[in-house]
Amino acid sequence: MSHPQQLSTIAFRRDDIQQMLQARSSEILVRFVHISDTHISADPAYSHAEADYRPMDGAREVVRQINALPFQPDFVLHSGDVAYDPDDSAYVAAREILSEIRYPVHYLMGNHDERTGFQRILLGQAETSPKHHYQFEVNGAQFVVLDSNAPAPFAGGALGKIQMEWLREICNAPDSRPLAVFVHHNAIPIGAPFWDDFMRMVDGEQFHAALLPAVKRLRGVFFGHVHQATETYRDGILYSSAPSTWYQLHCYPGQSGISQDEGSDPGFNVITISGQQTFIRRHRFHVPEHGTNPVPRSDK
Repeated sequence: MSHPQQLSTIAFRRDDIQQMLQARSSEILVRFVHISDTHISADPAYSHAEADYRPMDGAREVVRQINALPFQPDFVLHSGDVAYDPDDSAYVAAREILSEIRYPVHYLMGNHDERTGFQRILLGQAETSPKHHYQFEVNGAQFVVLDSNAPAPFAGGALGKIQMEWLREICNAPDSRPLAVFVHHNAIPIGAPFWDDFMRMVDGEQFHAALLPAVKRLRGVFFGHVHQATETYRDGILYSSAPSTWYQLHCYPGQSGISQDEGSDPGFNVITISGQQTFIRRHRFHVPEHGTNPVPRSDK
């Protein structure tokens, strides 16, 4: 028969083990910066009516903001529309600006990007591929980068059959690593008719279904395209978009079109992934005019 003190010691040790396991599962594994929709043009004067400044200025400022962060992110993820007019000279300009980021940068293609220049000039690949999708691992977390630019109506997108099957294999695999998925287009509705009816992935529902087997380890789907910071939660899956570094857009429920979100600063998100959680911190910044100092903002 166990002595009461022995039972107390056993219980104490079990509590210690439980606390240790909980602490381990909440350890920070990866912290990365999510930027999107830089829309860089080779013309330094290029802009348009929906923007208050040039895309090149927004891109340069986000580089300064990232390099000035008081911590070291593991990487930066650019979720597409690197260029606006996707010719070679635009990717030369994008490479010159974005290569100043001090951390590894992972890119995916947006609907404004051109496949050959994107891969050959921006990424420095000698050979190009018909789809730019891949996966990588950082600190025991798995990251899947998708190309949602299969033909679709309007500016919407699609993964297509081959890439969808590749995603299903990943999500059905007996893998315990925390998982994050990156794609350009919104896959499921975000409550904005313009983006939901005309601009999202036409195979978004199949995409969502493909993710469900991995829901327990899936820490989020991160996308761009909509020029808004949004979060949508469905069937246990978090969908999060980053704002553009150029200009932001309104699209309220019931609003069939889009309009400029005047006065809304550009920004980026900092994503922190632990063993069991995802933390999203939104950062906004001001693009200085005529050399004035930028004014950073941070919103939780």
